[in-house]
Amino acid sequence: MCFIKIPWSIKLVWAVISDNYPIFGYRRKYYLLLGSFLCILSLICLGLITHNNLFITILLLFIYFFGSSLCNVIGEAQVVESNRNCSINSSARNVSLFFAFRKLSFAIMSYLSGYLLLLISKKHIFLIGSFLPICVFTSGFFIIEKRNYTKSSIKDQIKCIYSIIKLSYLKNFIIFIFIMMSTPSCGNTLFFYITNELKFSPNLLGKMAMFQSLASFISIISYMLFFTKIDIRKLLLYSTIIITPFCLLPLVVIKKVNYFLFIPNTLFFITDTVLIEFIAEFQTMPILVLCSRLIPEGFESTIYSLLLSSNNFASIISSFLSSLLTYSLNITSTNFTNLPYMIIICCLTNIIPIFFLYILPNHSQKKNLQHSNSHTQKYYSYPSTDYISSQKSDSSEITKFSADMQIDDITLE
Repeated sequence: MCFIKIPWSIKLVWAVISDNYPIFGYRRKYYLLLGSFLCILSLICLGLITHNNLFITILLLFIYFFGSSLCNVIGEAQVVESNRNCSINSSARNVSLFFAFRKLSFAIMSYLSGYLLLLISKKHIFLIGSFLPICVFTSGFFIIEKRNYTKSSIKDQIKCIYSIIKLSYLKNFIIFIFIMMSTPSCGNTLFFYITNELKFSPNLLGKMAMFQSLASFISIISYMLFFTKIDIRKLLLYSTIIITPFCLLPLVVIKKVNYFLFIPNTLFFITDTVLIEFIAEFQTMPILVLCSRLIPEGFESTIYSLLLSSNNFASIISSFLSSLLTYSLNITSTNFTNLPYMIIICCLTNIIPIFFLYILPNHSQKKNLQHSNSHTQKYYSYPSTDYISSQKSDSSEITKFSADMQIDDITLE
């Protein structure tokens, strides 16, 4: 499993390649076609070829994960490009719709994967799963993008990336994302508790995953419709305060208090996970939206993947801290005596990001973020995918790169 997930772990590499090495003059179109084609090919082979060779299966899954990670990088870059000349509301709508449809597809897949296994074979499920990559492959032909054959060396690109991430606003976002996502979590330990102790069935776990994805979907849509104009600091502060008590709700089941309330374990855990997922997704959306608006032109894939890579790295740190905490409390797959203490500790650490909210721009500063005009060398200038926006930009956000790659910081007034 670790091997087949390598392509997703190095998404930044695919982002750098797509930003700097166009295929037939296109930085997005043919990379999307290539990624979706690899997904289709691997799924069809898994569905049609009969074999018992583990190496072939791992290789096909590796190809699928490579193709899906490539499609994800291009999709994120297109979302960033579509926000280039949009208002804040339009940017929030674009980012929200992108992640909303992704969460909706996760919800459908979570439910159908468990349900269809009862009706058809695994091979047929692989064939059915190829429908989505086929849709992505077809949509790739309709991307409107200007041709550009300009290439740059990896060395020059690394210098540019280093100069970009030194900008205070991007550096602060990376730091805050890392802090917010690196706190320990008791999610994996609770998973062992509900499977080994409460004996939840795989079918029920699949439904829980579906409800989580639906909660994320509803959260994203709610943010898009009602909360796009709220200051990001206030949104994160209040959402953290709201989500903290919900993190303690598993104590009710562990201490069996829910029996006095006549609430079954299944209903209680589903409700708890849905509420936490709803608010957690609510916290990430404003960060993703603001990041997508501040990324310099020509580096959409690279910088956005870098920001999300900090999220992935923080998740690894979180898993390590969670494992260390689990070991320290002597919690095993069969011994959950100290699980309440772990839940309380994890709940308290969720408050830590509040003390670092000051590094994020407030609502008035966001309106005054100004990017200077781009008079770059042609070597570093890339035309973006063409999108039509119904609204004009409400702030001047044009990136400036000097010819010697000395990047000026954003001025906050």
